[in-house]
Amino acid sequence: MDLLADLHAGVLDGPTADELRRQVDADPEAREVMAALDATTSDLADLPPLSIPDDVSTRIEAALQDEVHSWTRDAAPTQPVQQAPTPSSPATGEAQVVDLAAAQARRRRRTTLGTGLVGVAAAAAAVVFAVLPGTGGDDNTAQPPVPTRTAPGGSQGAPLALTGDQVTLDGQQFSQVINSDEYVSTLADPQQLLGCLQANGVRSGKPMGAREITLNGEPAQLFVLPGGGLGKFRLLAVGPDCSRGHPATLSDSTFGG
Repeated sequence: MDLLADLHAGVLDGPTADELRRQVDADPEAREVMAALDATTSDLADLPPLSIPDDVSTRIEAALQDEVHSWTRDAAPTQPVQQAPTPSSPATGEAQVVDLAAAQARRRRRTTLGTGLVGVAAAAAAVVFAVLPGTGGDDNTAQPPVPTRTAPGGSQGAPLALTGDQVTLDGQQFSQVINSDEYVSTLADPQQLLGCLQANGVRSGKPMGAREITLNGEPAQLFVLPGGGLGKFRLLAVGPDCSRGHPATLSDSTFGG
């Protein structure tokens, strides 16, 4: 996924990009990811520019006025700071007063550029949170790092414990599962895994993520699969005995979208 994102962003060197494009052309799932990235880029380009709400701008102006008045009161008993001569500020030996209107005009010019950057950042954040709802929070604590993808049959520790009639994940759990490649012992066999996926209507490709779980206390296997839409994923949970002709479906739900 990281390589596909780098390819779409055009940051790979020439030979690597050429080799990856050949692999993408032969991989339906990779082409779907690239199409989703194209759609996201188009959606972001269509977003309107952001602007500061009038009430916020009014409070900023009032705060600036208060700050200027505070500076004036605090500076009155002290020796004025001498200003260097400038074309618009002759060397009179007196402290020069900052023109508030001019300062505000300069601030507005800087705000125009800053607003554009904020718009890009906000749009990017909107995409991230659309795909990973529930991440972050209201506090300032650091979020745990995204785990690295494990080898098939490898372990990230205890199975992810879930409850309910259908599998639901928060953003952190989804990140853990999609970055995992962990299978219960029976499904670590490629042929049984393929038969299990086909029994559940998955006709091609490999799961985007896989993780051992317990569902209502029972061992199970969770797959993350393409969900057929931008930022939409299929969460398929099956029993360890899932195989060709025996779907053993425990839960079939969606995430994002």
